[in-house]
Amino acid sequence: MKFAKCYPTSDEPTWRGLQLLEVEEFDIFLSGPVRDRVTDAAFEQELADDLAALASTQMASDTLLKVLSAPAAPLEWEIGEAIAECLLEQEFDVNWPWNENRDRKTPRASLPGADLVGLVGYAEDATLLFGEVKTSSDENQPPGVVSGRSGLAHQIDTLATSIGTQASLIRWLHSRCKGTTHWPRFQDACRRYLRSGGKDVALVGILLRDTGPHEDDLRTRGRALSSLQQPPSVRLDAWYTPRPIAEWVAIVTGEAQ
Repeated sequence: MKFAKCYPTSDEPTWRGLQLLEVEEFDIFLSGPVRDRVTDAAFEQELADDLAALASTQMASDTLLKVLSAPAAPLEWEIGEAIAECLLEQEFDVNWPWNENRDRKTPRASLPGADLVGLVGYAEDATLLFGEVKTSSDENQPPGVVSGRSGLAHQIDTLATSIGTQASLIRWLHSRCKGTTHWPRFQDACRRYLRSGGKDVALVGILLRDTGPHEDDLRTRGRALSSLQQPPSVRLDAWYTPRPIAEWVAIVTGEAQ
């Protein structure tokens, strides 16, 4: 994905605004890797293959078709989380051991905990990564999703300071890495976390916007983060997309004209 840094003009590593530049490239991004992520395409295909092997009658096949066609189109905030995961994977080689969509027992449910749970870096540099994602067309700067108790800033503060929240996320990630190829990287990241007294984690807040770039979206909170002693490593990114958020679902589902 081609992008340009919009702000700040100074070298402040804790916050930045980035503009995705090309509409056609963004459309391919949405209909390709983002679609695969938000629909959990590989898992769904495996599920379909496994259940198809069990459908030995016409009634069973008809039921299978209903089951496989039951999931509704993704919501805008779900696509926003998938965009954030794909962008972080491409730019920083973040590894996502598990797709959280598999954990939903109720369609369209938002799971508790962090929006983003992954691993970044390798061996001695491997680090637990936790993050939050907000998607907004709000014309205000900053948009309402940044402030307040349910806003991006407060959620990042909670991830940084709540040992209980971190413990829950580590337990969740442990059960999904154990016995997989992700296990060594998880061990390296947890070793680093424990040696730091629970401080050495990577925290990221992602704001996805379809408005014009504006420094006030992140400036106040970004400058506050710059004055903090690290770790934890915290950064805020605002990504400005070339397509309105209202068009994302149609592009991901292939219904765009």
